Amino acid sequence: MIDPNDILTLLSIPCDSVSNSYMVLDTKDQTIIELELKDIRPHCPYCFSNKIGIKDYYTKKVKNNVLKYHNLTVNVRTRRYKCNKCGKTFIQSFNIADEHETISKKTKDLARKMLLDSVSMQYISKQLSISKQSIINILDAMPDPLRMKLPEVVCIDEFHFSNSNKDAGKYPCVLSNPFTSDIIDIIESRKKPYLFAYFQKIPLNELNSVKYFISDMNESYRTIHNTFFKNSVYIVDHFHVIKLFTEAIQAVRTKIMKEYPKESKEYKYLKKNWKLFLKNRCDLKDKKKTNQKNGVTHYTLDSIDRVLRSYPELSEVYWAKEEFSNSVLKLKEYDETKKMIDFFSYSFSKSTIDELRKISKTLKNWYDEVINAYSKNTYGVVLSNAVAESNNNFIQTLINISYGYSNFSRLRKRMLYISSNRKGS
Repeated sequence: MIDPNDILTLLSIPCDSVSNSYMVLDTKDQTIIELELKDIRPHCPYCFSNKIGIKDYYTKKVKNNVLKYHNLTVNVRTRRYKCNKCGKTFIQSFNIADEHETISKKTKDLARKMLLDSVSMQYISKQLSISKQSIINILDAMPDPLRMKLPEVVCIDEFHFSNSNKDAGKYPCVLSNPFTSDIIDIIESRKKPYLFAYFQKIPLNELNSVKYFISDMNESYRTIHNTFFKNSVYIVDHFHVIKLFTEAIQAVRTKIMKEYPKESKEYKYLKKNWKLFLKNRCDLKDKKKTNQKNGVTHYTLDSIDRVLRSYPELSEVYWAKEEFSNSVLKLKEYDETKKMIDFFSYSFSKSTIDELRKISKTLKNWYDEVINAYSKNTYGVVLSNAVAESNNNFIQTLINISYGYSNFSRLRKRMLYISSNRKGS
């Protein structure tokens, strides 16, 4: 059994303001308490007269679900006063809940705290035994968080989102700080009109303070950089450069597979072991597999090399990726990096393989940005979009566990609050 006085303490209700309290119902998952406030007559809020009378009584039900999965209701018997001077009526004040609210301040505080965690609003609703719409209303009533100041290095990347605003499209942008993992802000769309409208509002001195701007190979981002971040070095995320080679390997592998029937050994091997052709050889150096039937051990690299010898086109693309990856392992001086990119771009352009010629064209199109990606910078570390990708995954996880969001403003507010809470934890 729960003591009513303990509940009053739990709800931060001063016992000296309550004249009477008693338990109506107390079960494993529900408690109902009734209390009556003391008749402490205030001055009239309209004319400040102290000539106050009681007009009538009424009971207000307040949900005070401060215990998880426990429905706690407090029925507050209070008074409606009437001023004998001006004739106006007003309600006796009490601090359990705001006026016209049926959820206690304490419960709202708990909801706001839980909204800082990466959990769905449905989960919070069940924990506090209040409706999901009530949780949404609490979030909507919270002040809109302000964006963080742009740091010296800015990462920009997009994530998929089913926005109710069809004009914005399905790809909002996340601005991230690669050194602190902070989400600087979330922009509703990666489309140029939205990006221009957003960055035009940022002071010029703040834009000019950015030293490095990192993105994937998206023309909209390049336009934004060239318009608003002219003083910064533009870097294309090196992951997307390597991705050009992995996509080329996949395309050639798929092309070869189509030459064989699906039941053939060649088809099955290429389909089953596709990941092996994308990994760096150094990661497969000690990998081996033992046949359980005959006990014969096969080394992964030997198996791959046998396949490559059988398919020259796949071999050329595979070794192109290896040579490029090994050449850019360490950051180099700008001129040295430039010579390296020139070499690969020219070499690939002379290839008979369409996929390598396509890579050459992309390297030429993003020439300066790719060179910047593999050149030494003032921080002495590889600058990439990895943090932005991580923040995108974090946002996508919240969307997935919430079974989708459609209101962008609500998602932005929630994510910025969670991000600020992650920083403080």
